[in-house]
Amino acid sequence: MQKRFDVVGIGYTALDYLGIVPHLPAENTKLEVRDFTIQGGGPTATAMVAMRRLGLSAAYAGKVGDDPFGARMLEELRREDVDVSSAVVEPGATSQYAFIMVDARTAARTILWTRGSVSRMKAREVNLDLVRAARGLFIDDLEPEAALVAAKAAREANIPVLIDAGSLREGVRELLPLCDYIIASELFAEQISGSKNLRAALETLSAFGPKASVVTLGEKGCAFLSGADVVDVPGFAVKAVDTTGAGDVFHGAYLFAVLEGLDTMRACAFANAVAALKCRRLGGRAGIPTLSEALAFLSRERASLDFPLKS
Repeated sequence: MQKRFDVVGIGYTALDYLGIVPHLPAENTKLEVRDFTIQGGGPTATAMVAMRRLGLSAAYAGKVGDDPFGARMLEELRREDVDVSSAVVEPGATSQYAFIMVDARTAARTILWTRGSVSRMKAREVNLDLVRAARGLFIDDLEPEAALVAAKAAREANIPVLIDAGSLREGVRELLPLCDYIIASELFAEQISGSKNLRAALETLSAFGPKASVVTLGEKGCAFLSGADVVDVPGFAVKAVDTTGAGDVFHGAYLFAVLEGLDTMRACAFANAVAALKCRRLGGRAGIPTLSEALAFLSRERASLDFPLKS
């Protein structure tokens, strides 16, 4: 079957209002915001942008309201050449958005967000022909009903599925056995395993049967299980301005690496590099590198690993 897209994303998008502040505020205080920006956000939508920057064709099929927030989210994706023809626009609904304060000293964040009044994406709203027309499917834990029907269709069509597992929400346990790649936050890993022990968390994730399970560890990088061994893949040191979206970018870069045939170690190292480079600029998308930029960075930072990719 001729594949229409390299990757299709079914999941969440948002509009982020971001500003750098001297420090995160205490109660009843005022701070001046500098370097203010408005950018699209959300795990699946941002991952689609990351994969487009790296050179894959991508389509996003999530849900927004028919308000200016939703219109801007979709327009930003179009500007990145992400197809949004299967996105769902809900009449009369307020779209999801977030206010994000970034500490100028540490790049730590405080995020205030809302789903707005947009309803959860329903199974019947998923374009399954679009899913079947992809080389890979990307889902998150924020639209579990839509993700479940999409993942089932992908599994039937032998299309690899990656889940961005951020929090253990209702319906997510049903998704995990359908996922070829479970990429989990530390929070999700602890929630699903009931343990702060990394090995226990990875063993729990691996029991769902994926080809690979990875736990992201922020600036420390990530870890995965190889046989009985926990393999730590260290992160890269950069002058971080803002970590917003770093996990979303990691997930997108990891699926890119999978579709390009990299093994787990190289996929993790590549995703670590792309996520680190993102952190050099404010917002979840402004700093996402191109493939040539990522490969040049890896060449400088880790010559011992060979990345058989061409920019």
